[in-house]
Amino acid sequence: MFYNQNGEIVSAVHLDMNNRSFLYGDGLFERLRLFKGQVFNRQNHYNRLSFSLKELQLDISVSIDELFEQVEYLANQNGLTSCSARISIFRKSGGLYTPETLLASYVIETMGEASDCFTLRDGLQIGVYDKHLKSKSLLSTIKSSSANLYVLASLEKKRKNLDELLLLNSDKLPIEGTNSNFFILKDGNIFTQPLSEGPLSGCMRSLIISVLDVEENILRLSDIQTADEIFFTNCYGIRYVKKFGEYEGYNNTIAKKVVEKLNALI
Repeated sequence: MFYNQNGEIVSAVHLDMNNRSFLYGDGLFERLRLFKGQVFNRQNHYNRLSFSLKELQLDISVSIDELFEQVEYLANQNGLTSCSARISIFRKSGGLYTPETLLASYVIETMGEASDCFTLRDGLQIGVYDKHLKSKSLLSTIKSSSANLYVLASLEKKRKNLDELLLLNSDKLPIEGTNSNFFILKDGNIFTQPLSEGPLSGCMRSLIISVLDVEENILRLSDIQTADEIFFTNCYGIRYVKKFGEYEGYNNTIAKKVVEKLNALI
């Protein structure tokens, strides 16, 4: 298995102990899906990376388009056509909380051969994570290297033997899952929580909003519990909910349609 470290194909990645992502979480990552050797949902990933790099004041030595080309080349070098990939970007070493530079390094890795299309897997049983709340800010929408909240929520999910947990913001409104955004169908309309409430700005979320008639409305737990359908989205695809606490009987009609629309874009 090969990796890409700052544009160079290597068989092993070497990072020093002064890596700012390790020391301070000073960086971000982007997880991608490739089909037929090409980055899927490219424009939305481009938009998110561009925004995140600007907000975190990280300067990389290549353009985002060149970065995606390197992802595709690495996948080819590893003999992969349909797979997932991760780009990790972190500020170069130096300084304590105050960095010495805006320049950033990056590492690209590809992970295992994956399905050559999206599929709708078995329904989820979900609950709520309310031990820690997420703040409402622009930083909350960025896929940063600091993921304590998601790790703790995922541990709770594992302890409760559930498939997913809803995270809450500082107003105790549900905003996302541990690694995904969510949509609901209620009274014939599709809704998702607006970014102003603090969810991660998911690229699959953006794509679905562009191909479906979606309303971004503030949603409460009661809206989700009484929805006709709930589904979660990330770069890996769509997962529908079959049970939320004591509520069950949700359908998956829209989720099936979304999968069909996504596969038509491959």
